[in-house]
Order: sequence, then structure tokens, then C-alpha cells
Amino acid sequence: MKITSTYKGLIIAVLMIALSLIFFYVMHYPVNGRNHLVVMGVFVVGLLWSLISFKLSSGEDKQIKEYFSEGFKTFIVATLFIVVYTVVFNKMNPQILEKRLKENAELAAKQGNYTPLDIENNNKQIRDNFTPMTIAITTISYLILGSLVSLIGGVALSQTNKK
Repeated sequence: MKITSTYKGLIIAVLMIALSLIFFYVMHYPVNGRNHLVVMGVFVVGLLWSLISFKLSSGEDKQIKEYFSEGFKTFIVATLFIVVYTVVFNKMNPQILEKRLKENAELAAKQGNYTPLDIENNNKQIRDNFTPMTIAITTISYLILGSLVSLIGGVALSQTNKK
């Protein structure tokens, strides 16, 4: 049975989400620690898996655009699930936002340039923009990484066809 690129994206997303949950709930690592690099590594390896299996699926030569299209179908699904996971995870763990607000208030207080009202207004802005900014950062970073991996992988794999 051939696994389609869409299902590969789903498999990659499930692995990434499982790793993220294990890192946070079992190993008690911070949300944006270095462990996030491992999750992104799974994303890259999954995309390479999709591209290489696409190359091996038939003997005919393929062009860069075909590889990119295959990678796109994979990373767009994975990105969608990761963004949904990020929203749900942040809603289920409000202590993450509260910790960031507390750290921000302490940092501003140490600087001494801000009044308590300034700090309170800044925390309100952070609270209001936290979810949209998290969604934007997650979406953009995974879309850019997925595009780069698909493009570079497509270039490399299409060049091996010519040898």
C-alpha cells in the first residue's frame, strides 16, 4: 500500500505533537526550549521521507516542481495540524501565558523606566495578542521551513536524475 503525501503529513504531525506533549508533560521541558529543535527535526526528516519515497515511487525522471508539489502536500497538512495543536495547547495551559506576563513585568520593573500602569498596559497588550502572534509565528516558521526543505530536496533529487 502506497502512503500518500497527505497521510505522510498527518503522520509527521502526529509524531511532532506526541513529541511536544512528551517533552512538556513527561519531561517538563519549557515550551520554547531546545527540545523544539527536535520537533522541527522530525518535520524536516518527515518531509525528506516524503520526497525520497516520491523519487523511488516510479522510475521516470521528475522535475523540481513535481518534488516541490509533493513536499507542499506533505508540509501543508503537517503545518495545519501543528497550528491547531498550538492553539489548543495554549488554551489548555494558561499558566504559560501567565508565566510570560510575570517575566515581562519583572523585566520591566528591573529596568526602572516603566510605571506600574505602563507595565499593566503592556501585559494587557501581550495577553490580547498572545494567541494571534503564536499562531502567526508557528504558521510562518513551518511554512518557510517546509518550503525550503521541499525546494532544496527537490533540487537535489532532480539533479540525481540527470546522472
